[in-house]
Amino acid sequence: MTPAEVRAAQQAGAAVLDLRTPHPFAAEHLEGALSVQFNRADLVDRVELVFPEDLPMIMHGEPEAIGKVDAKLLADAGFIVLGHLEGGLKAWKAEGLPVVQLPTMDVDELKERMDEFTVVDARDPFEFKYGHVPGSGILSWTEAWYEADKAVDDPPIAVICGDEIRSVLVASILARKGKSAELVTGGMVDWIERDYPIEKGMG
Repeated sequence: MTPAEVRAAQQAGAAVLDLRTPHPFAAEHLEGALSVQFNRADLVDRVELVFPEDLPMIMHGEPEAIGKVDAKLLADAGFIVLGHLEGGLKAWKAEGLPVVQLPTMDVDELKERMDEFTVVDARDPFEFKYGHVPGSGILSWTEAWYEADKAVDDPPIAVICGDEIRSVLVASILARKGKSAELVTGGMVDWIERDYPIEKGMG
């Protein structure tokens, strides 16, 4: 699909799934895109867990071949796949179409600025129960699409997970739904390595 076709499909309700890793996604991505950086071996299963079956999707991969292959993979599995972005970000920006950033912070900054954010954990409940950032809530990656509208983003939401894969997904969903969200890089792995405090239980 050309950039203009992708933009028109977005405006009609389609979702762009950005298949790149979290840091390039955070640096710049198509406005409204969702970060879905999963291994191809379990891409179908994970997309099925996250998104409704009637959601039209467009793939964005860099290089473009990744988007093309994953578009076919999901289409063959029965998802509504409209195509992939031809020419990638370079072509998109050449058309003057909007790109945005996802704000990020590391765990040290989060620790220093805890009172400025609502901390949300994107992991599964059993992981959250085992140990999480004190005072944080849970918005599991499998529930985020359906629950994000209820999220309160005053103060802004800082999203954390084990590393960054699920947190960038949840942060991108929140952003698509108009919420103010930031990605905590390094995740609970870095938080625990710093010996920062954790809480256990479901809060």
